[in-house]
Amino acid sequence: MTDPLCNLIHGESLSHAARTILPTRIAHLLTVSARGTYEVGTENIRKPQLLRGYNELLHRVTAAIRDHILEAKHCLPMEAVLDEMLALGKNFALEAEMVWVVRQAKPWLCDDFLCINPLPAF
Repeated sequence: MTDPLCNLIHGESLSHAARTILPTRIAHLLTVSARGTYEVGTENIRKPQLLRGYNELLHRVTAAIRDHILEAKHCLPMEAVLDEMLALGKNFALEAEMVWVVRQAKPWLCDDFLCINPLPAF
């Protein structure tokens, strides 16, 4: 079976900077996605198992970022992060949500290099 997330991003061809920025953006977007586990207007959690799934995924994504920055020999490859996202999506019927996260993170990549958006002039 083809992995729809790996088809969106070819991690092995990413620059060093993109390998840092992309999972960082993914981690941020996963926190946005995880808000769906909360009960609106309260401190309550509607979907505790899903929230735990997001937390475990975020643990792995942020560990991959940390290891990449520290240039650890055995850092988690981007493809493994995407596989874990796909697994969470399948376990909770959120495949489309995981594709949304990757698509939202990807515009910062141009031709497999980091796109630097200039700051607006003041």
